[in-house]
Parts: sequence; C-alpha cells; structure tokens
Amino acid sequence: MVDMKKILIAVLTSIFLCSALTAETTFKSVCDKLAEHPNMTGKFTQVKTISKLNRSLNSSGTFIFSLDGIMWKTEKPFPSTLAVGMTSVVQTMVNGKQTVIDASTNQIFTSISSTLSAMFRGDEVKLSENFNVNFSINGSSWTAVLSPKDKAVSSILFSIEVGGNYTESFAEMNKIVMTEATKDTITYSFTEQKYPKELTADEKAYFIAK
Repeated sequence: MVDMKKILIAVLTSIFLCSALTAETTFKSVCDKLAEHPNMTGKFTQVKTISKLNRSLNSSGTFIFSLDGIMWKTEKPFPSTLAVGMTSVVQTMVNGKQTVIDASTNQIFTSISSTLSAMFRGDEVKLSENFNVNFSINGSSWTAVLSPKDKAVSSILFSIEVGGNYTESFAEMNKIVMTEATKDTITYSFTEQKYPKELTADEKAYFIAK
C-alpha cells in the first residue's frame, strides 16, 4: 500500500528546500561564489543571429576569463584570437599579425569585459551601479539579465544575460547571451570549465600587444 503520508512529507520537504534556496540565493551570493575562482578557462561555442538576414553564424574555440580580461581563441570556422583587456583589445590572426584597438573606443567590448570582471571579483555593487539587474533562480540554475543604465551603452547593447549553476559551495557560469540594440544576439555556451589559481605565462601573453 502506498504510504501517502510519506509522499506528502517528501513533497512538502522538496517544496521547502526549493523555497529556501530561492529565498537565500541572491545575485550577490552568486557573485561571491564566482569570485572564489577568478580564473576560468574552457571551450566555447558561439551562435550569432542576424535578424535582417534571418541567418545565424556559428563558431567555436577556447576561452579565458580572468581579472586581466577575456580571451576568445576561435578555432572554427577561421582561426583568430581576440583578447579584451581593461585598456585595449588585441586581435591576433593565424599569421601572427596583430590589431590593437583602444578599448575605450568600443563600448560593447569594454562593457562586457568590465561586467564579467566585476562578477568574478564579486563586485555586485559595481554591477548594480551600471546595470539594472533582474536575477532569478530555478532549482540550481541561476540567470541574471543586466540592462545598461548608460544611454550611450544601451543604444548599442540592449542587455547581457548570464547564467549557470549554483550550490551553497560552488557557482559556475555556463552561458552568456548578448542582445544588441538591433535585437541581434550573440550566445556563448561554455563547457569543460577549469579554474586555475594562476594563468600561465602563455595565457597572460594574449593580453599583451607585441
């Protein structure tokens, strides 16, 4: 015979646990956990949608997130490396030719870089100063949609959505969705994440123009 009392207790317990997680998990608590591993490396896939052409472009490669900035090393369809630091953007082609751009001239790059760096520093206050943050959690999955407050940035970038997994002992980011003012989107999905305490000399070199 089915023990309805045990089933009821199990259901109520699961509801209580989900409610407790939802109540206690905040954007700040996620940022604090992300800050415990400020370097993240792994693989990415990128899907860029172009609404006017009704098409999408796919690419993949490896990445680095660190307090020094962000590095995208695209392997397919065409090899190239893009390192977005706090002061400059360094693009390196497969033949070694570099293009260096002053980061202050590209608001999307600097907004993304400073946003993710703030998250990995656990600087929720800095993020809240620059963005309206809509945070939600469903079970162990969290999502934060950041809408720029600055009109110059919002005229180019509509929102940055970041998401991942969260437990009391660990937080992980596994996606970024950037929506431009044109409503075109760039979606990054992350796999095989690792959290080294220090970047190697070769990894740090990506952020230095030669």
